[in-house]
Amino acid sequence: MKTVLFCLLMLSVYVGAAQSFTITPQDTQRRESFLLMRDGTVLKGRILRQDSSIISVRRRGGDMSFVEADQVVSVSDKQPEEMRSAEPANGSYQVFVFRDGTQVEGTFVKRDSTMITVRKRNGKLTYFEPELLLKADSVSTLTAVPVNKYRNRFPTWMLTGQTAYNPEKGRFYYRNTWLLLNEFTYGVTKFWSVGANFVSPIPYLLVGPQYVTGGAVYVQNNTSINTRLNATLDQNVHLAVIASYRQPYGFPQGRGEGTFRGLLTLGSSQNNLTLGYTFVGTRAQIQYTYYYDPYSSAAPSYNTYSIPNQEFLTIGMVQKLSRGLTLLSDNQIRLGSIGFRPDSYWRTALSAALRIDRPRHAFDLGLLGYVNIGEYRVNGKHVNIMPYVAYNLLIGKP
Repeated sequence: MKTVLFCLLMLSVYVGAAQSFTITPQDTQRRESFLLMRDGTVLKGRILRQDSSIISVRRRGGDMSFVEADQVVSVSDKQPEEMRSAEPANGSYQVFVFRDGTQVEGTFVKRDSTMITVRKRNGKLTYFEPELLLKADSVSTLTAVPVNKYRNRFPTWMLTGQTAYNPEKGRFYYRNTWLLLNEFTYGVTKFWSVGANFVSPIPYLLVGPQYVTGGAVYVQNNTSINTRLNATLDQNVHLAVIASYRQPYGFPQGRGEGTFRGLLTLGSSQNNLTLGYTFVGTRAQIQYTYYYDPYSSAAPSYNTYSIPNQEFLTIGMVQKLSRGLTLLSDNQIRLGSIGFRPDSYWRTALSAALRIDRPRHAFDLGLLGYVNIGEYRVNGKHVNIMPYVAYNLLIGKP
């Protein structure tokens, strides 16, 4: 038995050595060589040496490249006339499906304990951690239809709220709502992201009644910063905690407010239901000024009103309708007191929109409405409905 195992071990070493390319003295003497790789790419530079399984190459400009010898097909002093396509010869490729619902099309290159390397169909290499991969399916290029080209690339955002899906690690996201509110988000890790919002300096929009009243519920005349932490309990169960700080507009005392959100999302990134709780804590105050008869010598009096804390429940839905269309519904119920300022007269906020999905961006078109309670009215109405328009953009490599 030991003899058999020893023979198998020696055979494996021999096969591995046979597949590994070995440079010659002539290769190291050239000022420039062309290394044809197994994936069809060509590396151009001066070969310095080969240490075991690693070939060291100095490229033009002085940069160094270290190539695994078993990935080299040939070395020559001339540019190869034909390069193999990034597509496999058998006319098929793989679709790598991740736990957050995103997908990558390409061919497997290698895997180690910390990273999986895949060459995408455009020839570029991409790397990801093994624990992020859900499955890999083989697809024929003769019958395949792009499965990920028009998916919802912005599963973090609904309309006025968010889901528990974290932005992808290393990606920048941008969203603009009503040409007024600008939002930036960056995925620092797969469980942590940071973001910032600011309002475009458009004077008319900042003071227009559609924003000072109903619209100010969402588009605040100020800036804010936020951070979020995510946890994945199961393939279709995600949790998120979001904390943000903003300096509310018009508060003379200069005290800001903090917002804390807890989110639970059930389902995939393309089809899900989100339940959430929001707490807004503030020590800010509004000061009212009362003027007496203009002919009176009495000085005006001041009355300071403390802004109460607020609580909300969130119910949101994301549903993929077709290849390039997603339905979004984002709704809030106010639990705390109302009526302390014009933009707080509402009890329920309802919204619905269609997201037109594209490979790197998306358009949101829909309606956003607020249902005011009791005798409170905004613009003379108990129910205020206005159009919702937003643009989403993925910044950086897809």
